[in-house]
Amino acid sequence: MNISIIGQGFVGLSLSVVLGSKNFSVNAIENNFDKLSQLRAGKSPFYEPKLNFFLKKSLKTKKLQFFDSIKNIFDKTNIIFITVPTPNKNGKIDLTYIENVIKNLIPLIDNSSKKITIVIKSTIAPGTTEKFIIPLLNQSKKKIGKDFFLAINPEFLREGFAIDDQLNPHVVVIGCQNNETMKILKNFYQKIYPKKIPIVFTNYATAELIKYSNNAFLATKISFINSISNLCQTIPGSNVDEVAKVIGMDPRIGSLFLKAGPGFGGSCLPKDLNALISVLKDNKVNSSLFESVQKINDDQIKLILSILKKNLNNLTGKNISILGLAFKENSDDIRESKSIILIKELLLKKCKINAYDLLAISNTKKIFGNKIFYSNSISKCIKQSDAIIIMNSDKEFIKISEIYNKKMKIPLIIDTRRILKQTNSMLNHIAIGINDK
Repeated sequence: MNISIIGQGFVGLSLSVVLGSKNFSVNAIENNFDKLSQLRAGKSPFYEPKLNFFLKKSLKTKKLQFFDSIKNIFDKTNIIFITVPTPNKNGKIDLTYIENVIKNLIPLIDNSSKKITIVIKSTIAPGTTEKFIIPLLNQSKKKIGKDFFLAINPEFLREGFAIDDQLNPHVVVIGCQNNETMKILKNFYQKIYPKKIPIVFTNYATAELIKYSNNAFLATKISFINSISNLCQTIPGSNVDEVAKVIGMDPRIGSLFLKAGPGFGGSCLPKDLNALISVLKDNKVNSSLFESVQKINDDQIKLILSILKKNLNNLTGKNISILGLAFKENSDDIRESKSIILIKELLLKKCKINAYDLLAISNTKKIFGNKIFYSNSISKCIKQSDAIIIMNSDKEFIKISEIYNKKMKIPLIIDTRRILKQTNSMLNHIAIGINDK
């Protein structure tokens, strides 16, 4: 079976290398020349654990090839996965990339005798298939469900675990509306996954809504535990980690996504929550729950700033060290990262910023340039600091305990992830969510 995957971002590339490793013939399409050159050389344009290993493995076996267009390989293809971005634009998803792909596919469909299956893995808002994608595809001379097939197949990948999640997903969701499409994709996925992996077939709208509901619920869990963390901050003796551990033991709740911190970021949760709120409003459905989730997330930065101001008084000219620039550890992704938002706020207050995050410094420089300082080690970053703010859970940051008293002028640490042990009384260590007074 020959597979084409259009778009080699986080979703597309991880899918390409995993399918290549499973002996499928994969045509990976990417129209960015610089990215294409990197990929052909066996180097991922972004960091994701295990990705380079699987990329090189698939290239070595020649099961994976990269192209700048699907035009010349269309007739070899059985299934086309569309994995292009759907970014946020004024609170709604921008469908420009999907629209361009479909418009380019239509003449190829019209001039081919092959019955291909188009599978959209890009995240699209509920109702998009019926209102936007199908009308676009109906511009073809061929008929959906007869001459070619369409399915919606959302992904549930976690950054930092994308390869593991591609190899072993908790579920495969397929939205389609005819038996032939169902048979094609059932046969495809049964060749990849063992029987224990559930394959759920539903219609287009429900498949779209499953993806948004999934991410909105995860965002809600994060904002919930952050609200409890903020309450713990005010109640002597309370500890949000202990609260989260025990309530997570309840099978009705579960332990995942109950890690309090500076708020969620990344390419999915903020964008999808925004889009869901927009869909709710468009359909005149109460969106207040998710607007509250969003507001709580936005307000986490205000809490950090208030702690800084309380301890340092006037922030003008203060040296602030930021440890962790990506929205989570083990990633170089700074999209919607709370660290980036915090730095912008601190710059407005005339603070001097020194930042450290080995994986994400390069991406951060694209935003701030020479407006802030960048360090290649923790010790250099915190030297002469008035305050250190730990923004993600990188295990390397634990090293602060060994060097802080030698390097810092004022021993203030705001630990938003509670990764440091509170063992030294000389250190003004504020672990957000723990009130040990």
